[in-house]
Amino acid sequence: MKISVDIARTIVREISNTIHQNVNLMDESGYIIASTNPARTGTRHVGAQKIISEQLEYLTINTDGEYEGAKSGINMPLYFGGEIVGVLGITGEWDQIKPYIDLIRKTSETLLMNFYLQKREGEIQKEQNQYLYHLLSEDVEHLPKDFISMGTRVGIDMLTARRCICISFRQGQGTQVEKPHVFLDQTEQTIHQIQGYPRESLSYREADQLAVFVPIEKKEEIERLIAQTAEKLNLPAGVILKAGVDDQPCAGMELRRGKERAQKSLKAAMLSQERDVVYYHELTFGVFISEIPDESKREYLARVFKGITDTELQYWMELLEIFYACEGSITRTAEKMFIHKNTLQYQLKKLKSVTGYDPRSISNAAIYQNALWFWKELLRGL
Repeated sequence: MKISVDIARTIVREISNTIHQNVNLMDESGYIIASTNPARTGTRHVGAQKIISEQLEYLTINTDGEYEGAKSGINMPLYFGGEIVGVLGITGEWDQIKPYIDLIRKTSETLLMNFYLQKREGEIQKEQNQYLYHLLSEDVEHLPKDFISMGTRVGIDMLTARRCICISFRQGQGTQVEKPHVFLDQTEQTIHQIQGYPRESLSYREADQLAVFVPIEKKEEIERLIAQTAEKLNLPAGVILKAGVDDQPCAGMELRRGKERAQKSLKAAMLSQERDVVYYHELTFGVFISEIPDESKREYLARVFKGITDTELQYWMELLEIFYACEGSITRTAEKMFIHKNTLQYQLKKLKSVTGYDPRSISNAAIYQNALWFWKELLRGL
């Protein structure tokens, strides 16, 4: 293991704060890479080189200059994996430093181990991300025949059944939040903390959403996980966590199908004012809305709402959303909009004159519901 400058500085700072002495840390070639005296950084420490070449347990330097680049004090090797990876030097008298020798060595090597584990965990996470990218993005025919068994090499048991949850965030009228990566980072960390260790859940990040694969079957456990995550995030006012959930756990190559179903469910959740969590089995129109090209959605809206401005379209969409959420009740809709019932009736008649379709008619409801879905989907993509 090669000690990085950042790690060396942390070790020097921790040891110096503990024993209140000047501290240097030399790399495996005997050069100072971190010091409480920055002027010494980058200089050669012959005492450290002697420890490394002769495998000494420690070296006491009695006077400044006894070894080139060294001052009086005690120097000891730092071991990792049975090898010397650096040398720690503490300036001062032997009697002052002796009581701390074991503490210094143990603290330094513990810090080295912690940094190694963090680095290794980061490397494993990177390998898992690359593996999941290939699994979820590449054509199946392009994957190696032993792709499933390859998962064990990066710590993923592909035979474990997992349920996919896709998560994103919404703010205001169906629009996504600015800089969603901040919330997605926090969400990923929070879910892994809740899940605990050993970690069997997997996560895959995309630009505006997070896909999490968890070994959970029961709906109530899924809902508890989502609720706990939202609570721990402590989101700003107006920002809402939205989630789409696949119906059943999947394993192996079926994980990609689970993600596709969860993504469709998330789209429905993002478009809904009433539902923050949507399950795949609850989808109707939402099953195929993402497969309709945006141009076709715009054309549909243009045909239904002939010759109106974007501002007017937004007004009618917001009115219709409330109207249908209230099951077509004039009284409840008027109350939610803080207008008189007669005013609402007038607005609905005006909409009929604009489009030719009466929103109060059951036979025309599907036309407007489709328009609402398309408008929200287009608005979300802006």
